[in-house]
Amino acid sequence: MSKNLYIDASHPNETRVVLKSGENIEDYEHESLNNNLIKNNIYLGKVSRVEPSLQAAFVDFGRERHGFLSFNDIQSDYYQLPVSDLEKIKQEEEKAREELQKESEINEEQVFDESKENGQTEKLSDENANTNNLKKKYPSRKYKIQEVIKPNQIILVQVLKDERGLKGAALSTFISIAGKYIVLMPNTPKGGGISRKIFNPAERKKIRNILNEIIIPKEAGIIVRTAGSNKTKNDIDNDLKNLLKIWESIKDKAINSSAPTLVHKESDIIKRTIRDIYDDGTQNITIEGNEGYQQAKNYMKLMLPNHVKKIKKHR
Repeated sequence: MSKNLYIDASHPNETRVVLKSGENIEDYEHESLNNNLIKNNIYLGKVSRVEPSLQAAFVDFGRERHGFLSFNDIQSDYYQLPVSDLEKIKQEEEKAREELQKESEINEEQVFDESKENGQTEKLSDENANTNNLKKKYPSRKYKIQEVIKPNQIILVQVLKDERGLKGAALSTFISIAGKYIVLMPNTPKGGGISRKIFNPAERKKIRNILNEIIIPKEAGIIVRTAGSNKTKNDIDNDLKNLLKIWESIKDKAINSSAPTLVHKESDIIKRTIRDIYDDGTQNITIEGNEGYQQAKNYMKLMLPNHVKKIKKHR
């Protein structure tokens, strides 16, 4: 059954999206102009105070309430330490990542072999090593936050959790940028994995092979999203190249800005629709509103240049 996306971007205060399959509405989303959610936005912030009792820092990132940055969410690059100490920490982190990577691959091989023998597909554990397992393995947490992080230090942070009630936003220096098929973690070397929702061992093995063949910068890691299942090496590689371009523009903006400032806004509803809802089964994306139409075309050119023709203007 044919699927079509309809985006009404003609109203100044609200954009609405409908996904139709035949005559049925499969999905509906809307976003108002005064949307206050900031999750996944990236800011150049300044440490306002270090709190030894909480082993955390508070960061002024341009909002009324300062954000909360736990010591575990601070990359060792930001530690104000002698170079020799920093290099030692880096080596230990690298070793921990390599061990985790080996463990996850051995685990995957075992499950793959067992499922072939039993003629069944088993669910694999998630190896999204987005720092959780790594944190447990890092031996260098012997430092206390007040020894390595100082007030007024400039720091690039991403919002993990939105502000709630009187609580400020939760922040992290481990950046992640979502593409169509992968998530790029530009400053987590060798981190990453495959979405737990891709549970077919043969498919996971195929993705693992693709990841071994494409060139991932040594200072970065990637996670393959559910949408990356059954995608070719080219699809995943192109997505990676697009995300690396975005990361370069984030770095350029951060270098040329004064803290506190917003350097990257999590995609608005039009971009999110193309990134997360649009797929090969969608025939057309019909858009009302000139600005929305242009925005969708520009983003599609970046993400999937061969699909630009599917964006139609509602007349």
